[in-house]
Amino acid sequence: MCGVFGYVGQRRDVGAAIVAALKTLEYRGYDSWGLAVATADGLLVDKDVGRINGQVRVFPEATIGLGHTRWATHGRVTRQNAHPHTDCHRRIAVVHNGIIENHAVLKDQLLQRGHQFRSETDSEVVAHLVEEQLAAHRPLAESVALVFRLLEGHNAIVVMDAVSGKLAAAKRTTPLIIGQGGQGSTIASDAFALQGHADRLIHLEDGQLAVLAANSANILDRATLLPSQPVSVAVAVDRDDAGLGSYPDFLTKEVAEQPTVLRRLVASSGDDVEGLSTEMRRANRVILTGCGSAGNAALAGAYMLNSVCAMESSFVPASEFSHRAGRRLAGSLVIALSQSGETLDVLEAMDEARRRGARLAAVVNAPNSSLERRVDARVMLGAGVEQCVLATKSYSAMIAALMLTAFDLAGKFAAGAAAVCGAAQAIEALLEPDARGHIGEIGSRLAARDHLFVIGRGVHYPSALEAALKIKEVSYIHAEGFAAGELKHGVIALVEPGTPCLVFAPDDETRTDMVSSASELRSRGGHIIGVGSTPDPVFDEFIPTLPVGIASPIVEAIPGQLLGYGAALARGHDPDRPRNLAKSVTVK
Repeated sequence: MCGVFGYVGQRRDVGAAIVAALKTLEYRGYDSWGLAVATADGLLVDKDVGRINGQVRVFPEATIGLGHTRWATHGRVTRQNAHPHTDCHRRIAVVHNGIIENHAVLKDQLLQRGHQFRSETDSEVVAHLVEEQLAAHRPLAESVALVFRLLEGHNAIVVMDAVSGKLAAAKRTTPLIIGQGGQGSTIASDAFALQGHADRLIHLEDGQLAVLAANSANILDRATLLPSQPVSVAVAVDRDDAGLGSYPDFLTKEVAEQPTVLRRLVASSGDDVEGLSTEMRRANRVILTGCGSAGNAALAGAYMLNSVCAMESSFVPASEFSHRAGRRLAGSLVIALSQSGETLDVLEAMDEARRRGARLAAVVNAPNSSLERRVDARVMLGAGVEQCVLATKSYSAMIAALMLTAFDLAGKFAAGAAAVCGAAQAIEALLEPDARGHIGEIGSRLAARDHLFVIGRGVHYPSALEAALKIKEVSYIHAEGFAAGELKHGVIALVEPGTPCLVFAPDDETRTDMVSSASELRSRGGHIIGVGSTPDPVFDEFIPTLPVGIASPIVEAIPGQLLGYGAALARGHDPDRPRNLAKSVTVK
């Protein structure tokens, strides 16, 4: 969460460059934003609340600056609480991602020493702590290293010193990436923001400190301040993912990209899938983990592994991993699913699994992410950047990757590839104008409702969870997904006349029971929206899908995405930037 971008170098339009970079980082936080540039007259700081709307005044020439998009954790959404924060003398500016767990104690000590605070945030303590170190005539690198040692929790900070003309940065778990290019040095919380500024990237590691100047980017050991040899990689993000093209929003664009993503995954993932299969064959226990949509995909994968290749596997939410996974994991394989590869709960779960003796694997979209660098095997999704906060193409790709792995374990990779390509064709049918318009109309009518229930059985139960998640994320309708068999154990008490109920009823072994559950809901007044390849009289409305067998969960992702989108538009919500959410959840 929170987007960070800093630059120091030869170009003099730093203000405009920061604003452009922050726009690419808004998915990480859009409560408020701000930037600071160092000019001949001192620090110039500009902040605002809400989205970056492009109506930003012209900044004076400067060669160093720092910007931030905020997802609020401490303090209200106000200009005063927006980053960057400055010290008492406005020599330095600080941006921060994470939570400083001991900030209250640090702030009380600083207040007693006469510092004046302008915000309610935990982040501002960093500016005043660095101020004290610089006042003691310590160099910037040593000052930041000493201050970072005082901070408890998972944090990333970047400090700009107007006097030395340098940036210094340190992190713990929360990501920071340094860009090296011909016009200077850059730093950001996501490599996507470094496009056009850098041709080589350095992922700052825990225990390191970066000092960026106009003509250099030095990586130091944070404890000794001696040089630390970084590993740099070439910039790999495709700039074509940055723009909307002819689409009205990124959600529409990324939903439409799913067939292409699935076919590309089939064509490119063979070696990765084989590597993951090998790790799974060696393991005596397989645990899948993830959060949000990735967690739903992991649960679907557990069902598929059991049905396709008879491999026993379990799903544990990453946020619950330390409580449920077992104390001894020697011989186990833990597979994490993640779009960003930076989700804190996932990274902590993987670190805990490693401590307990497990080997690690990942199904991940972001190359060179913290998760991808932690594991022994990985399947890279190659879905491209997701600018919309909602997971769409990454979700369907995750399920496809696990399905390909299940078929590979059964010695039938070609059959799995054919099934995924069949799912891509079925998605294209749902995205045809008539089909898409039909689903959108149903979604627009849902906008008048406050509650919705979604049910599925077997491998379609995760589809119910994901559809409910998508609808609630983007439309703010209270939507809940359930295993259909749980209806009579409490949920059905909530069904009233007119309550919309989305029912996944494909033509497989779950069909008869699903139609029966739909009848139970309808008899209580529920308005039944069926999803499957065959209609039934019990359905009040029907969303037809092509029959694709075991690949159905991939196709079933689309109705939830489009229903949520239709409801969001009807309610006047921004489908790309839902309230209170951010794409990369790097705090607990």
